[in-house]
Amino acid sequence: MTTPSPKLIFLCTFLFLASALITLTVRTSSYHTHALFSPSSHRKNPAATASDSLKSKVAFATFLAGRAHDEHSSVDEADSDDNEDGYFLGARVLNYQLRLSASAGTNASIPFLVLVTEDVSARKRATLASEGASIVPVAKLNASWVHPGADRWRDVLAKLRLFELTAYAKICFLDADTLVTGRLDGVFYDEATMVQPSLGRADGVREDEAPVPRMYSFATHPDYWTYDHAFPPAAPESDYLNCGFFVFAPSRDLFAYYVSLLSLEGRFDPNYPEQNLLNYAHRSEGNMPWRHLWYGWNVNWPTEKDWRAGARSFHAKYWDGDPTHDEVLKRIWRDQRWEMEGYWKGRRMEGIEAG
Repeated sequence: MTTPSPKLIFLCTFLFLASALITLTVRTSSYHTHALFSPSSHRKNPAATASDSLKSKVAFATFLAGRAHDEHSSVDEADSDDNEDGYFLGARVLNYQLRLSASAGTNASIPFLVLVTEDVSARKRATLASEGASIVPVAKLNASWVHPGADRWRDVLAKLRLFELTAYAKICFLDADTLVTGRLDGVFYDEATMVQPSLGRADGVREDEAPVPRMYSFATHPDYWTYDHAFPPAAPESDYLNCGFFVFAPSRDLFAYYVSLLSLEGRFDPNYPEQNLLNYAHRSEGNMPWRHLWYGWNVNWPTEKDWRAGARSFHAKYWDGDPTHDEVLKRIWRDQRWEMEGYWKGRRMEGIEAG
């Protein structure tokens, strides 16, 4: 057998090292190009300061308000079961599903924010924080002429304070009554969530409203209104959005625009306060039309067929006794709930704090 010449060995070694260097350069460039929304870019750095951790590029979020009867209840907090508040229980399950569940978990390094109004008890806040959620106290937002169709919606306008959280590039909001069965990281890559310029339609401008921002991002799904819906949805989809699940870019200018609408009595139907305000602000004929997310990220009025067809999250109050709720999805949510309880019981017995 002929022995390779030293020149040939040197040439092969040089080409190998050059190839490795090019590959490393491309991968590094790709990392920086996609770092804004790459889940790996949100892993904790032990040397990072607390303020650094608040500057994560993306986050999941939900909203929790005090229950109407809590203000006048004579029952001592120590004698009550916080899990009787379905929305509090839902927020706990949602936190577990998004961050920790082996079957539904998304990415534990993406923060889960819980906006809480002043009447959410210290004990509920402490429980959520001990389980790894980031508690964000917010002031209520109301208008004298806004009277919601149900008492449980009396403080939902405070959800709009999400748009003040400009430390984040994008936030995915989910109502607390959401079942998650598949990874949702990809929603931040959905092309509908790209920041885009507002339109310059003259007929979309109202002189009594604050100016719309020059750039914005707001993407969601339409409301199906019935369990008897097609999946995938049939085109064309409705222009009426459901705000139980939406992705947006926080913006103080956009928040100021929303607040200006609250000073204009009758500008939107107050029956569903925040939902109808957002429907007006992002109407198709206005200058900031909302964009449609991929239909599989979330389904309202969900059924087993949506789940079997590949949908990843479902908007319904599976903790209550509503007989119209799909039994299969209800069982999945309950399984997730007790899996969560077992997880935290085990960690507390071992003295392990939430990561």
